[in-house]
Amino acid sequence: MSSHSFPIAERMQPALLGQRQSPATPFWRRLISIATPAPHHWRGGLKLKGYKHLSNSTPIAPLPAGHMLLAIPLERGRRCAEPCVQPGQYVRKGEVIGMGDGNTPWVHASTSGTVQQIGPTFAADSAEPVLAVTLRADGLDQWLTRPVLVPPQTPEALVERALQMGIVGLGGAGFPTGLKLAGAQQPDLLLINGAECEPFLTCDDRLMRERAETLIETADYLATLLGIEQTRFGVETNKPEAMAALRTASRQARTSVEICPLPTRYPAGGQPLMIKSLSGRNLAPGARPAEIGVLALNVATLHALGRAVFHAEPLITRVLTLTGGCERPGNVEVPIGYPVIALRAVAGAFAESQLTQVGGPMMGQPLPDPSAVISKTSSCLIFGAERYLPAAEPAGSCIRCNRCVDVCPMSLRPLDLYSAAQSQDQASLQALQLDACIECGSCTSSCPSNLPLRDSFRQSKMEMRQ
Repeated sequence: MSSHSFPIAERMQPALLGQRQSPATPFWRRLISIATPAPHHWRGGLKLKGYKHLSNSTPIAPLPAGHMLLAIPLERGRRCAEPCVQPGQYVRKGEVIGMGDGNTPWVHASTSGTVQQIGPTFAADSAEPVLAVTLRADGLDQWLTRPVLVPPQTPEALVERALQMGIVGLGGAGFPTGLKLAGAQQPDLLLINGAECEPFLTCDDRLMRERAETLIETADYLATLLGIEQTRFGVETNKPEAMAALRTASRQARTSVEICPLPTRYPAGGQPLMIKSLSGRNLAPGARPAEIGVLALNVATLHALGRAVFHAEPLITRVLTLTGGCERPGNVEVPIGYPVIALRAVAGAFAESQLTQVGGPMMGQPLPDPSAVISKTSSCLIFGAERYLPAAEPAGSCIRCNRCVDVCPMSLRPLDLYSAAQSQDQASLQALQLDACIECGSCTSSCPSNLPLRDSFRQSKMEMRQ
């Protein structure tokens, strides 16, 4: 992060461990879902203080819109849905308010009410304003009449359903799930990412505990439709209740889904590392999982896809964690477009707590504007983050201690990358494989000179793309 550093409880000592091949597993053990392949190890990473206990002890609480104003973003990154409503128009919950082209997910009303305006607003996890439809909720939460739809019977129909229901990756990137499914090249392995390795976040943990049946049902449906041979959920070992719920659901559904432990080590949920842990396959820099026969989805994305497949329900709510300096931490399911300032009141954020961090402390960012709203990819609000994320000390000079090299999970040399970034030496950045950096921030957190390594690499990537 640019303005804060996260206190590390314990830095993992790196070790390049030999890979072990998974032993052959009898079918009956796979059937009851207790067989887990031996993990394939990766080096580096950090052992972080989790702060999970602040918010993971209570069920997900639904939070209706009431009569407030919701600003529902139409835009994500370079993709923007075309608004198809006008100010003064009445819409119902689930009604399309933004239509995408063949590559852009559609956007839907999060509740019923009247369109007030179409214009820019701040999404909680976007540094720049985005186009949004502002809706004055009427408090009735009336659904649009939904047609009875059978689950898509072909991969092409599933891609169309995912785009029209507005499904995007909910692990942070927000990439259209329909496009990811369209790009799947006859995968033989379905990997579901339930690591949730960032400190403070517990929304995926609660989702796996409470909605395991939907997750298993959707994973089975996907595997059958796409002809995938194996399905594995990866869950960090600090989530025993989630692992137990998934195993029970898998056993009751009589599936061969495997629930596999991931190390409680940041960033275990990084896509290349999760794939390495669960399959032993190496994802080359710049490559897509489909190129090595893998379809990888976050658990929240899988859940949203299941609601779209089996219930024709578009993505109009988001489960997110409220935590940090507040009286009522926990996880809530809120309509997309819900204002953050209202969530401060819901959580009972302490008055003296000024800084709100959006997302986790490692890859998140400070709230860009007090009027910001929840988007599809918002996952966590840490109130009073100044208590947990002390201001970064002034940067010094690199002392060549190699700590950043030790902790880099991608086996890069951040100190050399930083030197190349400072001199804008793009040839060296390419030779040092800047594109392999997953921007996890492990190097920044371990640097005794407080160098802004991750932010420098992120900026260099943007400059190289431009």
